[in-house]
This record gives sequence, C-alpha cells and structure tokens, in this order.
Amino acid sequence: MDWKIKVAMATGLMVTGLMCVRADYRQAGYLYLSPVPGAEYTAPQTRFVLVRFATVTPADVTNLTTTFITVQGASSGSHTGQVSVATDGRTVIYRMTNDFTSKEVVTVSLNPQLRPGATGTLAPYQYQFAIAGPMPGSLSVYTTKPVEIQGDAQTNDEPQKTETDGDEHVSQLSAAPGRAGIMPNGVSVPSDFPHIEITVNDNPDSGYIFIDNRGGRGKPYNVIFDNTGCPIWYQRTTGQWHDMKVQPNGMLTMEAHPGGKAIGLNSNYVQAATYSTTNGYTVDEHELQVLADGSYYLIGARYNTVDMSRYVVGGKTNANVQETVIQGFTAAGELIFQWRAWDNYDIRDLHIESPLASSMTFPHMNSIEIDKDGHILVSSRNLSEVTKINKDTGEIIWRLGGAHSDFVFVNDPLDGFWGLHSVRATGTNRYILFDNGNLHNPPVSRAVEYELDLTNMTATLVWQYPATPTTNLFSVYMGNVQRLPNGNTLINWAVTNLPKLTEVRPDGTKAFEMNWVNKYETYRVWRYRWQGMTLKPYLIVESTPTNVVLLFNKFGDTNVAYYRVYGGKTPNPTNVVATSTVTMLCLDDLEDKKTYYFRVTAVANDGTESQFSDQVSTFVNIVRPGENMVQNGDFTEDTEPWDLILSGGASATLDVASGAGYVHINNPGVAVTDIQLSQSGLKLIQGHLYILQFDAWSVLPRYMEVRVRQTYTPGTTYEIFTPYITPMHNRFKYVFTMDEPSESNVTLSFNLGLSVFDVYLDNISFMMVAPGDFDLDGCVGTNDFALLATQWLQQGSGITADLNGDGKVDLKDFAIFGQNWLTGDCR
Repeated sequence: MDWKIKVAMATGLMVTGLMCVRADYRQAGYLYLSPVPGAEYTAPQTRFVLVRFATVTPADVTNLTTTFITVQGASSGSHTGQVSVATDGRTVIYRMTNDFTSKEVVTVSLNPQLRPGATGTLAPYQYQFAIAGPMPGSLSVYTTKPVEIQGDAQTNDEPQKTETDGDEHVSQLSAAPGRAGIMPNGVSVPSDFPHIEITVNDNPDSGYIFIDNRGGRGKPYNVIFDNTGCPIWYQRTTGQWHDMKVQPNGMLTMEAHPGGKAIGLNSNYVQAATYSTTNGYTVDEHELQVLADGSYYLIGARYNTVDMSRYVVGGKTNANVQETVIQGFTAAGELIFQWRAWDNYDIRDLHIESPLASSMTFPHMNSIEIDKDGHILVSSRNLSEVTKINKDTGEIIWRLGGAHSDFVFVNDPLDGFWGLHSVRATGTNRYILFDNGNLHNPPVSRAVEYELDLTNMTATLVWQYPATPTTNLFSVYMGNVQRLPNGNTLINWAVTNLPKLTEVRPDGTKAFEMNWVNKYETYRVWRYRWQGMTLKPYLIVESTPTNVVLLFNKFGDTNVAYYRVYGGKTPNPTNVVATSTVTMLCLDDLEDKKTYYFRVTAVANDGTESQFSDQVSTFVNIVRPGENMVQNGDFTEDTEPWDLILSGGASATLDVASGAGYVHINNPGVAVTDIQLSQSGLKLIQGHLYILQFDAWSVLPRYMEVRVRQTYTPGTTYEIFTPYITPMHNRFKYVFTMDEPSESNVTLSFNLGLSVFDVYLDNISFMMVAPGDFDLDGCVGTNDFALLATQWLQQGSGITADLNGDGKVDLKDFAIFGQNWLTGDCR
C-alpha cells in the first residue's frame, strides 16, 4: 500500500479521535481550551490555561476567580494561578508561575458555578495533557500505529537547508560598493552598505522597498529603498533582523534571526513595541502579523526529544523535533490563542524533511495570514499545506495541498505545490503563495494564485509566474509574494543568484527587477507606502587607514539646513569641530593613535537644533601605504598585543625565544585552527594591493596556515596561505588584492594546530603596497628607481611607473616616487 494512503488512513483515525475529544468538551459548553485535551509534548514552561465558553459569558461564572479552574501535575503537584478575563471580554486566562515536571501528566479541572438566570450551558469538565512527551500507555487518540515511510518521502539523514534554517565635494564623495559616500538622493552610506542593482525599471508600483540582506559576507542591514536604488532609511545591526514590514496598525516590525523577539518601530523609527511568545516557545523568525487594533499573531518554536519509532518504522528513538506553533495575543499582550502542531498535524506527513531523520522541523510553519473573513491561514513547508483555522475555536476549516488536501487542483499542470512559503489572501477564496517546488520534477519555483470553490471543493489555478515554470527559477528555500496596490505582483526569489524583487504585471511582463550587487540572500521583500522621519541623526563612523569618515543622516527630514558635528577626546563632546550641509564628513587632521568621540545634531531651516545622535567613538589609526600595520612584529616588546587562542583541547604557550615569537605546543588539538597566534584591528581597503611578509621556522618540518579574516561575524576569510616551514630560517612573502568590501577590523592569524612541532615567527609585516614599490618587495628602493628611469618620459596607458595615472611618466610621478622613497620594509 502506498505510504501516502497509509498515512492518510492513520491520520483519519487521529482526526476521528480528535473530533471525539472536541465534541466531548463542546457538549460541556466550552468553545476553546488550551492546552487542548490530550495534548502531548507540552512545554514544562506552560504558564497559561485558556478557556472560552460557547454560550455563556465569563460574567456568568460566579466562582471564576476562585475555584473554577484547578491544575494538578502528577509529579509537580498543585499549580495555583491567577484568573483574569482578557481584554477581548471572553477569554478566561489562568496564569501559573511554576514549571511542570518533564514526562508528567497534568489534570485540568473546570468546575463552573453559574449565576442564577444565566442562559446557556456550562458543565464541569476534566481533562489531561502530557508534559514533554506522549500520553502514557498506548498511542494517544492523536496517533495510531507506526507507519512505514516509502516512496517520495525523503529518508536520508543529511541536514536540509532551512531558514534558521551595511557640499562642493559631493561628486567626489559619491557612494559605490565598498566605498563610503553620498547617494544621489543625499543619503550617505558606509563602505559596507549593501547596494542593489536594478535591471528593470518600467513604471513599477510607487511603494518603497523594504528589505534586509542575509548570509554571504555582508554585514546585516535593514534598508528601505526607493525605485532608483537610493536608501531613504537604513540601519546596520549586530544581528540579523528579518521580515521588515509595515503592519496594518502602522507599526514597522522586524524579527530577530535566529529568534528571540520581534520589535515594532513607530514612524520616527523609535522602538515602540516588543512582541514575544510564551508557554516555553521562543519567537520563530518566520512571521509576525499585527492587526489594525494592535492584536497580533506570532509563530513560536520549541524543541522536543521524541521517540520517532512510535510513529514511523525506523524512526530515531531520540530525534530532535522542533515544533512550531501559532500564538495569538490581544493588543495588551495577553495570550488568548494557541494552536500547536502536535495537536493538529500528524508528524508522519513530513516530506521536505524526513520523519526518519535525527532532527526535523514539525511542520515548519512559515507564514500567517488573516483571511478576508478574519480567520487564520498558515502555510507549513514540511507538509506542503495551507491550513485555514477558525480563530475562535481553533478548529481546522479546510486544508489545501499536502497529504490531506480537501481540494482537487484544477488547471494546474504541476498539480499543486511543494515546500511553499508566504500564503496571502488576494480576495474572497483567492490565495497567492510562493511555491518553492522542491519536489516538482524537475524542481521549479513560481508565484501561483488559486481560487477555491467551497461547494465543489476545487482549487483552480488562475495565475502563475512564470507562465511556464523553468528550472532557471528555482529557490530551494525562503521566498515570498505580495499583491501590490497597482495590481502587480511582487516576487522575492530569495536565494543568492536570483532577483530579490521581480515585479510583474498581470500579463506577466516585468515592471521592476533588482538584486543585491553582492548577491546576498533575503528572507522577505515588501513594498509599502510609508512616511517616516527620525528625531535625531543616525551616525556611523569609519576609521580608515588614511582618515576618519563620519556619515550622518536625519532620515526623512527635508527641513535640515546643516549638521553640527561635535567631537573630542572625552565622552559626550560639546565642542563643534565642523558643520556640514551634506551628510558625510572626512576628518584628516585628527591626532593619530588616539580615541575620539563624536555626536551630531541636525539644524533646521529655522535654527532649531535636533537631539544628539547616539555617541560613536573610534580609535584613530592612520596606516599609510608602506607602513606596517602589525604591532610588535619583531617581538622586541615581549608578546603584546599578540593573542594565543586555544580550542579543541589544544595546549600551547607563547614566549619570546632567540629574539622571535615562540609557540611551544603541548597538545595540537584536532584542527589547524585549534592553536591561533593572532592580532586584530588591521584595516583593509577594497581594491588595494597588500604584502604580507614574515620569518618562520620550526623544530621539525611542518605546515601551518596563515589566514587573513574579518574579526567579527560572519568572519569572512580574505586570504589563506599554507607555508611549509623547516628548521631553516626562511622569509615568506604573499601579495594579494583585497577584493571584498573594505573592513576596519581584520585579524591576521597564524594557525598552528594539528602538529606538535614548535614554531618560531619573527619580523612580521603587513602593509598596503606603497606607490613606487614596482617590484612588490615591500620597499620603495633602488630596483624601483631603476624601473622609473627605464620608463622615464614614456607615454601611453598601463605604464607601471605612471603613478598619477595621467598617461605619461614625468616629474609628477618622480615627485610621488620621492615622497615614498625607502617607504616600507627596507631591512
């Protein structure tokens, strides 16, 4: 028998049992209960019992706040709580303070006493649920017997890619990838800003583009772009914030990756709200929906260790299952709705991730939508299903797609969708979604819209893009769609090589298309009409090898006459060091090797001064071409500021011996990076040439790894060298170009793990190639002068000695050469 039929039969029994349980408490007069009767794998941190009545009101229950609800854990004992009625006026909340015990069964007793004359039915009712495990004994009413997974269910145990898974000189200061500057709209951006490349711009929707960059080698940014590719607002973050969108209540929200919380900003870009889950669930990054009245729905997630052999033949006995859940809250932050995967789905239906794997997401809920009638839509990637849920009862209204679809697909050559994302309602019984298409043959992705016939139970394809799906458009994960006010459709293909925004008309022609210049990923992209203005300038300071660059923007404010820049060597400076009518300032005359503090205000046309920006400090470290960036590279000042970093059980010491840095290795660890001799704080500028030189030897021949990398997350590696060192004192030289965006905090590390042979290092230099160092030996010397003399007065393009790039070698080049004479490591 086909595995899908087996699972369908098993799930049919599950649903029958579930309906019996619900009929049971419905007959007693209860509309909604949470946790639901018979719930399994409930979190020990469950804090709330929720009760909603079918025909009476909370005011009808006279003992509501006293003896109506009692909760008893089989091991943890009585759980007293506070009873309140939510601000929705109908949900009774029983709030507890203590954790339950893992694997115990909890009994909830409801003993209502109705006021005289109350109309409706409400009887005593008692039920149980299990903590962090299944109900004891035989398989519960939610399961039957283990089924054998065959056919097109994925049975390999390889990890699946999931979504846990940056005034007169304006023209000279123009921004470009890898270079700080001013965009055409006057907004300044730093050197690591993620620029976009627009390839189609043909009368698109007028809404701004809300986007964040993910993955790759870029620093995380949230950006609002206009249709010319200029930012009207941005923020650079230490962590990633995804799904930035404007909610129906006007709040600008975003969710932390890989989870933890969601926040809301007002139109001044000030945080005005925090959204979080409860009952032992953490915020899942996939969706936050805030309604016009401020109430909201979130996806939450938690992990359970599950014996999957109870459900599938060959299942792991200690599988790590991440369950996802929908939680609904009032505008006051009261939990009034919880809809768990364990209560409503069958884990045996998973197919994008296998129920035979050692870890899985169940069922990977990835979008919430409020349908036109107010009920809830949720898409589940690992079921390939859209589920419509009654917001009052928690009951399933219908299921579209997956193993238990209530609908037959019509006019769809692909017969449905696989691994979907981002379901959105486009009209009454009309829905658009992003079909990742992981299990189509061949895999193809598309935006697809269906119209449902609730009488004949059909789902008719009414639109898709592309009209003929192609393997050239395949997004293995993520992606989203949005129907725009102008009738066009926004599609985000999410993955690196594909566009992050394709806007298409109903006839399939493109109105707009763009991607990141550096081909980052993006979880979601949206368009919205939006008007925002910051109350104070947003300040970023970049300390480059040649100067300090300040970038300051009072986003959205068209009434700024000029900016005042306050700076000094002590915090909270009050001394104005400069004013600027543009949003960028380069300071070239600061004292080297000192820390400076800056803050900026914006002065309006009427003279009113804004609030101070946040204070930003920077250490001025001017490193000129030919100047060694490494401190104490000859170890004459003992071992400072070198760091010896150990991991993986490695053991080693750093000393100075024979005038060199000496690393004595006791335990080499299990990886070459388990012993790192490193120095951070170096600076690399995109497009420039660098020379790294050092002396190295060892007690016996061995390899080591030399790595030049970004100090902080994501830790981009710029270059790796693997010199072979021996007891002979050898000098090594490596020349490379910095191809990545400029970075102000780079680490040079000598990775010495995997070998027990001690290492000596000395005379370490790392510098930008100086003008005139034609032979790239790290010194502007006699050999270079000989080349200059050979090419003297030559004309043409690409002449090596043409230092100023004017197409000829003359006195101007000689002057530059003279300024750099004997610059570099000329030992």
